[in-house]
Amino acid sequence: MDNNVGYKKNRPIILLIALAGMTAYLLPYFRYYYYDAYLAYFGINDLQMGALGSVYGALAIVGYCLGGWVADRAPLKIVVPGSLVVTGASGLILLTKPAYPVHVAIYAIWGITTILTFWNPLMKVLRTLSRSEEQARGYALFDMGRGILNFGSGLLIMAAFTALCRVVGDTRGMTGLIVFYALEAIIVGVICYFALRNRLPDFTKTAKEKDTNFAREVLKALKMPTTWMLVIIMFTTYGVIISYTYVVPYCTAAFGMSAALAGIMGYAANGFRFAGCWIGGQIADRKGLSSMMLADLVLMALGVAGLLVTPKSMKFMWMLIISIAILCMFMYSAQALHYAIMEEGNYPIETMGAATFIITPLGYGAESIMPLFNGWCLSTFDGISGYRVMFTGFLILIAIGFLACMGYRHFTKERRAELAKLRKAGGSAAAEAEAG
Repeated sequence: MDNNVGYKKNRPIILLIALAGMTAYLLPYFRYYYYDAYLAYFGINDLQMGALGSVYGALAIVGYCLGGWVADRAPLKIVVPGSLVVTGASGLILLTKPAYPVHVAIYAIWGITTILTFWNPLMKVLRTLSRSEEQARGYALFDMGRGILNFGSGLLIMAAFTALCRVVGDTRGMTGLIVFYALEAIIVGVICYFALRNRLPDFTKTAKEKDTNFAREVLKALKMPTTWMLVIIMFTTYGVIISYTYVVPYCTAAFGMSAALAGIMGYAANGFRFAGCWIGGQIADRKGLSSMMLADLVLMALGVAGLLVTPKSMKFMWMLIISIAILCMFMYSAQALHYAIMEEGNYPIETMGAATFIITPLGYGAESIMPLFNGWCLSTFDGISGYRVMFTGFLILIAIGFLACMGYRHFTKERRAELAKLRKAGGSAAAEAEAG
């Protein structure tokens, strides 16, 4: 990795990767934000709309499983930009208002190009752009940038779409929206290619030189206890993250908060996300990745506990806001560390895909299980009691994640000591440079 100049010089590239990480998912998910307009534009019904999501989701599951193989065996400088270009090009086909089977095929293609050939390779690109002792800041900047870009661009595009529809009508407005999203994906893909082509090591060449076997590397990762600790850490923290949307209706039900004010509380999560990612990234690279993850888990528990114990009165709104702020900040800080923390384990970057082949689909499996748990809580227990059971479940999840993180630290003592030396050497070098 001789051409890896580190986090500070690669920050513009990491922000570009954050833009790519946002752009890839605009086309597959914009139907949710413009639901009725989408149905009318394509002349489909609710069942057909649901089927599009099911097809995409099914291919996404396969993609999470096999994406690790792509990350280790495909040239990253081709596969990441190429995924964006193909996503955008297939999106342009929607402008023809194709027959429904073709429509379904496009979503199947997106399940491949935004997950299988994109997500795990993208995570490997990010790990490459920062040195071993800078991983937290690299991933934190990515997550922070993606969140801000998604929030800001979402508001602007929705406002522009509404204004455009008033002038030219809903049909042309939807056409303009599809063109914008498709061209954005293509353009960002092309820019990524030129930005990455001379910056990434040739991992495929390294694999041939070392005669690595992907199946053998996967088996090796399966036997490592740290792999299962990482699966549990990702599952438990991501399970709480994807369940955060229930905090908004809880505020309405428990505190009599207006829908508008509760909505503002939901949007405020984006600001807390920025703060949490920045704080977590800075501390993790100075004090240790798993140390920060432990802190994240403790503070997430504190935030959830605050939701449970805050008196149900608007007089205690300040206590509720503090609890939500703590929960949001540190659940997103934990999310930014999901892949960065692998640096403390014995996972060489050239075979990182073999480990994510296991960790990603199982860790993100929370996305399939937690909605069922949350729905069961609200349907089984009346009113506020359902939320209390749900939040208690979150605390149990966090406790399991904490124990897994302690176990992970037990198995990574030697590597953590090496990283501590690298951080100390880096700090000494920086101090000497300033003195000079």
